[in-house]
Amino acid sequence: MTRIQNILVPVDFTKSSLYAARYAASLAQTHNARLYVLHVKQPFPVHGRIVAGSLEDVQKHRMIKEQTELTKVIPAALKNSIAVEEIQVTGIPVYRVIVEKARQFCVDVIVMPAQDRKGWARVFKKNLTAQVIRNAHCSVFVAQLPEGNADI
Repeated sequence: MTRIQNILVPVDFTKSSLYAARYAASLAQTHNARLYVLHVKQPFPVHGRIVAGSLEDVQKHRMIKEQTELTKVIPAALKNSIAVEEIQVTGIPVYRVIVEKARQFCVDVIVMPAQDRKGWARVFKKNLTAQVIRNAHCSVFVAQLPEGNADI
């Protein structure tokens, strides 16, 4: 049987990614594995004129807010029972950053959220989970958000 020692879960703070993070934490607890919680930020778009200093302030504020949110993804009770490392990076394409971090941390399993977009958003936005599955060097679990997901 393959031993699971390192698990990576990317989060974007949607309900489905938060569910995937809880799923990954449960898996890490079961296998006594280290959990890497990864938030990949896309570079801040720069269009038109920007008042000197305002872009840096917006980026800094966003980074601090997202880092605070990242620390809350895995409940404290679970953090006491498993090794959790929270990582925030900037890069594109996002799927490639996820795959590279998985390789860097010698990850055995990546836990991805199932696609939760509906309607036209599905057509116009590439499925990140499918791209990770195609490019990952390790197994990829897809966590499907249960119906009636009030507990997330």
